[in-house]
Amino acid sequence: MNYHVPVLLEETMDGLNVSKGKRFIDATFGGGGHTKRMLTLGAEVLAIDTDPDAIQEAQKIQNKGFRIHQGNFKDIDTIAHLEAWYPVDGVLFDLGVSSHQLDVESRGFSYTFADAPFDLRLNQKVGVPARDIINHENEEHLKTIIGTYGEEESCGRIAHALVHSRVKNPIRTTGDVLGIIEKVTGEQKKNETASRVFQAFRIYVNDELNNIKKGLEHAKGLVKPGGRIAVISFHSLEDRIAKQFFQKSGWKRITKKPIIPTAEEKMKNRRSRSAKLRIGERL
Repeated sequence: MNYHVPVLLEETMDGLNVSKGKRFIDATFGGGGHTKRMLTLGAEVLAIDTDPDAIQEAQKIQNKGFRIHQGNFKDIDTIAHLEAWYPVDGVLFDLGVSSHQLDVESRGFSYTFADAPFDLRLNQKVGVPARDIINHENEEHLKTIIGTYGEEESCGRIAHALVHSRVKNPIRTTGDVLGIIEKVTGEQKKNETASRVFQAFRIYVNDELNNIKKGLEHAKGLVKPGGRIAVISFHSLEDRIAKQFFQKSGWKRITKKPIIPTAEEKMKNRRSRSAKLRIGERL
């Protein structure tokens, strides 16, 4: 099994003008697909990831032009200065969860593993697992999390069902959460609703939206004039942040509308279906 299938791979390489001798930061190494392609094209890459599994995967790469740093991309400027890796020709933010994270049962990112702990942390040594949030926060707060970060219309009913259910038994696994959602939505809508609910708690637990805003802002000063930032997003909240960032940055917008995967890529990799790529160039 592939550790990770990168999304919009060639479109991203073209958009960042990746070529021999240039230097880049991959702010979200993940499974390393984009980094490996940059290295193949002769570029040098500093990769960042908070996930210990991703760091372990990165250490398999044998290339003099590659460096890996464990950390959160919200601190990209500090990391770049620690590694003496600036200015750069481009920065990539691939905001999706990696295929590996979805496929490993113990991470709890996918509701397809009923017995997996409902965790959702990108780094399981940092922060509070989602099961603690779901068992201890009040109903109104749960409703806000699900409605704001999952954009789920049934947020009130789901929050009420979660609170009602945990009185009888603590909610521990992804299967527990899926079962409660099914009681609210019915069999037909449970999976699409679960996707939004899991997304909501993952974003909340990892403070993802604030980290994206900080990361993009801190990356601006690392890029050379004529260099670029590329952002691959997977849902509207992320894409909105990227869009507003490029609108307000004063940079040249290379993509007036986001680039999306081809029909062929969507067929080969279902997880690419919602991907959007936006690119800006420092003047």
